[in-house]
Amino acid sequence: MTPEVRAIADRFIYEQATVKHIATLAPEGGLDRPVPGYEWTVRQLLAHLGQSLNDYAEMVRNWLLGEPPVPHGWDPGKVNAQTAARYKNASLPEILALLGAGLNSLIAALAAIPDDRAAGDFGPRPFLQTFEVFSGHCLEHAIPLLDAIPEARMDPLVLNWLLDAEFPTETARAWQVTLLQDAREYVANHPDADLEEDE
Repeated sequence: MTPEVRAIADRFIYEQATVKHIATLAPEGGLDRPVPGYEWTVRQLLAHLGQSLNDYAEMVRNWLLGEPPVPHGWDPGKVNAQTAARYKNASLPEILALLGAGLNSLIAALAAIPDDRAAGDFGPRPFLQTFEVFSGHCLEHAIPLLDAIPEARMDPLVLNWLLDAEFPTETARAWQVTLLQDAREYVANHPDADLEEDE
């Protein structure tokens, strides 16, 4: 992999691992909670993230074969609806397996990209530009996921991810500031907590 593709792969690995960690922190019944702003439960959102990794891997494989990355007529809304239906009652191990398999498939696809292809176009946009957007997919869903599973908000791994993230919108950045304030208050009230404040 070129350094640029490696950096994209590393972000996928890091953020997917943190999302899986959040899933394991969900209390009993937590995976069935509705996700604010979506018609999905937490388990369906997690399945969406896992399926997206598989979709990205398939796009890369198509591209490497000289085909359009996205097949003609591909409907992301339909795929999302099918994924939500398929995993409506999936167990946590099944969701984690989907996320893990999706990541493995994507990393294998990224590793197969010849260095001279990485700087090329991927459909209408450059490959690197497209995958920099794709690699932020978990972060795009992070706020509603944590709003649905607030028990995970003060977890050190979760705080490390979200307090260091570069959110793209003013609303998301305001949410991040509130999270930092909440973390500071939590540390002040729980001096034995194993948290490190992000300055």
